[in-house]
Amino acid sequence: MAELVLTDLHKSFGATEVIRGVSLEASSGEFIVFVGPSGCGKSTLLRMIAGLEETTAGKISIDDRDVTKVDPAKRGIAMVFQTYALYPHMSVAENMGFGLEMSGMGKAERMAKVRQAAASLHLTDYLDRKPKQLSGGQRQRVAIGRAIVRDPKVFLFDEPLSNLDAELRVKMRLEIARLHKDLGATMVYVTHDQVEAMTLADKIVVLRDGLVEQIGRPLELYENPDNVFVAGFIGSPRMNFFPATVTGRQENHFVVDIPALRLSGVPVRARAMPEDRPETITIGIRPEHLSEAAGSGFSVRVVCQAMERLGSVSYLHASLTEETQITAELRDARDVQPGDAFELFIEPSRIFAFDAAGARL
Repeated sequence: MAELVLTDLHKSFGATEVIRGVSLEASSGEFIVFVGPSGCGKSTLLRMIAGLEETTAGKISIDDRDVTKVDPAKRGIAMVFQTYALYPHMSVAENMGFGLEMSGMGKAERMAKVRQAAASLHLTDYLDRKPKQLSGGQRQRVAIGRAIVRDPKVFLFDEPLSNLDAELRVKMRLEIARLHKDLGATMVYVTHDQVEAMTLADKIVVLRDGLVEQIGRPLELYENPDNVFVAGFIGSPRMNFFPATVTGRQENHFVVDIPALRLSGVPVRARAMPEDRPETITIGIRPEHLSEAAGSGFSVRVVCQAMERLGSVSYLHASLTEETQITAELRDARDVQPGDAFELFIEPSRIFAFDAAGARL
């Protein structure tokens, strides 16, 4: 049974439509992540689910109940914001239990819920402290605990880790994953960080300009993107794209020339061959699918422009011509220096094909 259902949602600010017909379903216990570039509407969509933004058109259902016009406090949701939004004069326990106190819950029951949530978040030793006495990660855990004590049907997270440093983000990401497993709750999470999306999500919703580009499991989006946008957005560094001329077709693949790579007669597999053969397509190659090791595919000669050395891997930024750049993920490339020329190998089965409109072929 779907616990959260969005049906043809629209949101306009004056004459500007920022959400343009979004529909999706989240089953009970699923972890859904909204990703997309800045301004794509992911936070607006989350705020619509929370009731903090009025829905212009469409329907929001939680647990088979239409909550489109229901007050936020009565929707059965709890939201964790990017800013911790803690009361500085209250202790951790008071911050976590404040919402329950306002709803009229007795002190004994309230404190029992607070202690239970604090134990799951490793905050038991900090219940008497004020927010100023906590680290950033501890403050964010208090904000999450404030949501947990309400026992909501759906948890909403609006970029909760973006204010934390890199090491703490990794730690909190693991804690949120553990919390989701322990609670078995439905969670909807907004982030601009695709690492968070890929590691946390059961299902990723890729948004652009207020529309859903693709919905799927993380590896499904990585391995089978529906269009150029999703292919370029999922994966870091982003996919390399080059124009190609179609010179023939054989069963389930095109034969193409790729002038930017100085390659001809390259077979490129398509998911479904169109009835009419296109004259030109766009081919995509992920940086991790380029190799220094000689293989059965095609080779291109490149000149190193810069290297990003990250320890176990290095990202090569190279030129093929003055106008054409390519990025490759290499291992054990310690000796490569700017100005060095060498060959990269491409396995044709790893090449993606897209039509003139950007749709996956």
